[in-house]
Amino acid sequence: MAPLLDEAYIQTGKVYFVYKEFPVLGRTSITASYASQCAAEQDQFWPMHDWLFNNVRNINESSVKQAARELGLDGVAFDQCFDNQTPRQRIQEDFDEGRRWGARGTPTFFINGRIIGGLLPKTQFFQIVDAVLAEAEGQALPEGVVAPPPEPTPDLSFAPEIFAVLGDVNAPVTIVEFSDYQCPFCLRYFQQTFEAIKQNFVDTGKVRYVFKDFPITQIHPQAPKAAESAECAGEQGRYWDMHDRLFQGQQAEWNQNPDALSIFYGYAEELDLDMNAFRECVESGRYTDEVASDLNEGMRAGVTGTPTFFINGQKIVGAQPYAVFEQVVQSILAESP
Repeated sequence: MAPLLDEAYIQTGKVYFVYKEFPVLGRTSITASYASQCAAEQDQFWPMHDWLFNNVRNINESSVKQAARELGLDGVAFDQCFDNQTPRQRIQEDFDEGRRWGARGTPTFFINGRIIGGLLPKTQFFQIVDAVLAEAEGQALPEGVVAPPPEPTPDLSFAPEIFAVLGDVNAPVTIVEFSDYQCPFCLRYFQQTFEAIKQNFVDTGKVRYVFKDFPITQIHPQAPKAAESAECAGEQGRYWDMHDRLFQGQQAEWNQNPDALSIFYGYAEELDLDMNAFRECVESGRYTDEVASDLNEGMRAGVTGTPTFFINGQKIVGAQPYAVFEQVVQSILAESP
């Protein structure tokens, strides 16, 4: 689709196209963002962009450095940019901008302020571009074409969790939390509010509680492996024990620690887990896709920061005090038959 967009719209002056970094699928997507932006520093963004998309299954630190040389870039300068994470702030700004505008996954397009989420068939995509062009020029829309709505509809169809769930499956209220183990506001919620919700509503059969991972890797690089460690503990029936231990040790023990994984292994030993099985699970990346899937679910639902909660679909943002959750839950319970 990209070549057709270039030929029919960009080269003819109808469309001005801007690419923004929005790495949401873990280490590979972050590596790709650094590679493209380091290439951009040598005015070679688009050649690297094309190489990355043509080699999606082969993106790693070594391959992108080799690609830079094959594309004719200054290899030493590229390596220095990549190793020093020189574009980090620029990538973070793109990511934050995307979340503010409502990006909920990739690819997401903004066409004159209209948000188009997902990869549409090319015919449908070009119809939307034509509609927006006609609208911008004050012309009637092409027959049968409707301009896209300015705001997306949140997708609250969350996939079930295997380990990260508490409470009665038939409870009248469901709380879905999107959280980041490295987020200080998530820690505040854990310390000040979570236990009261568990005792007063989950343990009494009124609330089913679901935890979803939303690691903001750009500023919390240890968060994805923390999330995967909890899932791996879940294989041994200790998900919530690891969940609690990760939050308990966040600030003093592993936050911003490049060797955080060794601390997570220490937590597993504290919990008396089968260490061979736990290490194999974490090192294999068995739950990398699961964590990424949670993140994409959150973005489709309109999550732009952590913690964010959905209480029977009602959105609550931030580390709110217990009284806020109590009011919403009690209101729903009062309306339940």
